[in-house]
Amino acid sequence: MNITPLGTSGGLEHTQGTTAFLLTPTLLLDAGTGVNRLSNEQMSGLKNILLTHAHIDHIASLPLLIDSLFESLVSRRQALTVYALPDVIKALQTHIFNHVIWPDFTQLPSPEHPVLRYMPLTHWHMYTFDDTVSVTPFPVTHGVPTCGYWISSPTGAVAFSGDTGLSDITIQSLNRLGALDTLVIECAFPNDLDCLAESAYHLTPQRLAELVNRVAIPPKKLLITHLKPPYRSKIIQQLNAALPGTQPWQAL
Repeated sequence: MNITPLGTSGGLEHTQGTTAFLLTPTLLLDAGTGVNRLSNEQMSGLKNILLTHAHIDHIASLPLLIDSLFESLVSRRQALTVYALPDVIKALQTHIFNHVIWPDFTQLPSPEHPVLRYMPLTHWHMYTFDDTVSVTPFPVTHGVPTCGYWISSPTGAVAFSGDTGLSDITIQSLNRLGALDTLVIECAFPNDLDCLAESAYHLTPQRLAELVNRVAIPPKKLLITHLKPPYRSKIIQQLNAALPGTQPWQAL
């Protein structure tokens, strides 16, 4: 699979944006500030967006993206479809696309031909995109309704944890997926902010190492994301100490 990381940071920094991955030319995973790396042509090619949850670092670019594509979508009589858990869709409707923070694009330019549609997801149900990519949402723990995604195609597969804390629910989901070639997983805080990580349902290097140890079949490779910029170097040092030498990993 040729997945393009557009944003992998846990906060604002000049070198990269917050969470967004281009899975195919038409399919985006999360819509953080990393979406800004897309060219106008790439933006115009988008048809579907998968959201893990409704926190601002994962949806920040969504309102402006739809606004930027409005004329193009209207002229083609197409809509951008957002796939998300029902509670995430409700949060978007209530708090973002409410004609206060931003227009409700599910009603524009008309209710019959809107430029934004929602598709509610069900855990462990498989959804197919472009006839080649299969996506299965699975439950994780993050304090608000959140899902990870198992994404597979004829050329490979990868699991995205989304934002998650150390929990039985997340471990059970990873165990249900079975053997993983690649797990994209977060690690937001250093070990000395363990209390903050626990209350915010995020991982530290120690918590990530414990999670990997508790998974029945450890992933062949970890791609570690969502490092908070002020702590990035410390987190990487602690990951080197916490993860076994037999566990390949890379911080994005």
